[in-house]
Amino acid sequence: MSNVGDGFNDDEVLSPVQVEQLVRKFANDISRGVRVVSDAQRKYKTATRIYDHAYAVAYMAHTGPQSEKKYAAEKATQQERTEADAAEVAFRHAERQMKALETQLSAAQTIAKSINQMYGAAGSGRGN
Repeated sequence: MSNVGDGFNDDEVLSPVQVEQLVRKFANDISRGVRVVSDAQRKYKTATRIYDHAYAVAYMAHTGPQSEKKYAAEKATQQERTEADAAEVAFRHAERQMKALETQLSAAQTIAKSINQMYGAAGSGRGN
């Protein structure tokens, strides 16, 4: 996905062609973003599954009192937990970027509609 924020400059007056290019750009970014989000979700699920399994193994392997099993398992699986947490952060970030792209696409579509109405009301010389 491209960096969210690419495309709009508050001071720039956009032509209808530029707005249509932005609409296409955001639509294409969203299409590519679907794969990015899916990959991030897959990595998150895999890391969580690895952590859960390692935790269960460590929990069951601890030979001390029952009250220590949870803490021993948490200590033994710190690396897996860190990796699962990092994968979750990456997944949530990808989701937020996708939402921002969808919002930008909607804004560009609204601008395009407004420009088209403006040209229609003023008469652009097309078909005359």
